[in-house]
Amino acid sequence: MNGMGSVFLDISMSLDGFIAGRDDDVERLHGWIVDFETGIFKQSEVLKELFERTGAIVAGRRVYEITSGWGGNHPIRGVPMYVLSHDIPENVPQGGTAFTFVSEGAEVAIREAKRAAGDKDVYVLGGAAVAQQCLKASLLDEIHVHIAPVLFTEGIRLFDHIGSECIQLEAIRILESDGITHLSYRIVK
Repeated sequence: MNGMGSVFLDISMSLDGFIAGRDDDVERLHGWIVDFETGIFKQSEVLKELFERTGAIVAGRRVYEITSGWGGNHPIRGVPMYVLSHDIPENVPQGGTAFTFVSEGAEVAIREAKRAAGDKDVYVLGGAAVAQQCLKASLLDEIHVHIAPVLFTEGIRLFDHIGSECIQLEAIRILESDGITHLSYRIVK
């Protein structure tokens, strides 16, 4: 499953295709990752694999803002993060995550992240706009979607604005665990 230097999207989604509900509700999507009452990350083979294969992260400015830059410490420790943004925020939290703000677009962010990742993979964590840009520009090698058993009916859709070309996928793995279904696909190029 782990191709050298691959670029993969890994994201939780409602069954009806939303990566956030109304008012940026994501708790029902990420309950398999973290216990929101304690803030403690849960242990799973899927998360362990994600942490081990990641050499760099690409994220959007909106996700960066919503998470307050993870307080300077993204849970995948010591991995550089490339944030697509029109400008550099005034206050960048200091910690174990090195943030680079990229205004030249997804292609440049992915290229820089690949260089930093070395022989590891680039994790595109979103949000929707970044995922859509990467899909539209054929920058992704894999898509990992964790389907939560909820229908949001409204919010932020993952697969809007990805162009009109059909994107063929090849199943890598389908795994059900702890109230979540993990779907992994390789993009056929």
